[in-house]
Amino acid sequence: MLPPEVGPSAVSRPEAGPPEAGTRAVPSHTTVRARAALRVELDGTGTARLTELRAAVPVLPRRTGGSGRVVVVHLVGGAGGPLAGDDLGLDIVVGAGAHLVVRSVAATVALPGHGAGPSTFTVRAQVGPAAMLSFLPEPTVIARGARHRMITEITLAADARLRYREEIVLGRFGEPGGDLETSLRVELDQAPGPDGPDWPDWPDCPDGPARTSTGPWRRPLLHQELRLGPRVPGVAGPAVLAGARAVGSVLVAGPAVGPEPVAAAVGDGVALMPLAGPGALVCALADDALVLRRRLDSLSDTLTGSLVDPLPVGS
Repeated sequence: MLPPEVGPSAVSRPEAGPPEAGTRAVPSHTTVRARAALRVELDGTGTARLTELRAAVPVLPRRTGGSGRVVVVHLVGGAGGPLAGDDLGLDIVVGAGAHLVVRSVAATVALPGHGAGPSTFTVRAQVGPAAMLSFLPEPTVIARGARHRMITEITLAADARLRYREEIVLGRFGEPGGDLETSLRVELDQAPGPDGPDWPDWPDCPDGPARTSTGPWRRPLLHQELRLGPRVPGVAGPAVLAGARAVGSVLVAGPAVGPEPVAAAVGDGVALMPLAGPGALVCALADDALVLRRRLDSLSDTLTGSLVDPLPVGS
């Protein structure tokens, strides 16, 4: 059954092919601009509440579980796509002490279309003091002829925690993949001086610490960009995909509670890389989404005890 605010016209959108060579792409009547929002805060009893849940077709968040300080939300797709030209987004705020788990009910399939420019999905999140965000959606599939861009910007308080998963599958069954650009930026807010690092002034370094308008110092934990697609030189070579169709990563960040630092590790098609922060990035390649998930879990699950508290049962 569809959610009451979603009518048949919202969930039935014809798939369009890429524009013919030599023609100029023009915005389609079906081009979508939509931005949803989630805000979780603790009430006076220490229980997490969704103080804002704004849906915008086709991005439809639904609370599906959680208790105590934990809220679990699943993203439901309210239309086909995204198609070229669609501009979709999700804004997230996790208040002090709360834990928000975001999942999706199915994979996202980026499709070709006649819209101007690529389709875009942007996630912007702010995670407050002693709060945690677990962002664990299902894979994004880049269909043949699609042009898609994924932008993620996350700001963590000094003692906030994060578990972020990104999985990409190039093409549906039996087809090559389309074009993809991803950008992941995670930054930490931290005060200098006795309560934080005494960072030098690096005005000429774009990735150096910078003071925000509200006072705390902000420094990058991870800035990462990735380009994939048939027009990217060397993308199938050993330095990039090595012939794999699925690529993914899991970023785990937050105050370490274990006595031992995270150590680098390499497995079959997967690697774990420690980050300053503290944090660690697990990256993997595979021939399909199932093997990709297994490889990511093989190393990222070992970080749960040392960097972040375990996910709630049933989430």
